[in-house]
Amino acid sequence: MTACDPGDIVLVRFPFTDLSTIKKRPAVVVSPPEYTRLYGDVVLLALTSQDQKQGALALREWRGVGLPKPTWVKPLIGTIAAPLVERRIGHLDPRDRGAIQTALGQLLAASWQRSAGPQDGPTRTKRD
Repeated sequence: MTACDPGDIVLVRFPFTDLSTIKKRPAVVVSPPEYTRLYGDVVLLALTSQDQKQGALALREWRGVGLPKPTWVKPLIGTIAAPLVERRIGHLDPRDRGAIQTALGQLLAASWQRSAGPQDGPTRTKRD
């Protein structure tokens, strides 16, 4: 498959987080085509039919993009080689962009929300 655009809903073999198995599932592309051209990979957010208990992660227009049942964005990022994208299912409805932003926000907030301390940068010494 050629480069994907951000918001494309694609079908990929997405690994379980414990790497016990791989399941064919839909995912939404979050990386630009330039990233794929440069690195040969596509960055994705997983989609799931398992209720994520957070309404902000639900895709409201799941039928319109070709998904078979109610779908939520799962805050799980994956990177795969572009040729492993099996096919494009559709494109995210602009009204569902908030779900993507919420998932990405959760991922970034969780990893970047610790307080700054001495371990966060090089130790500087004054030279005379």
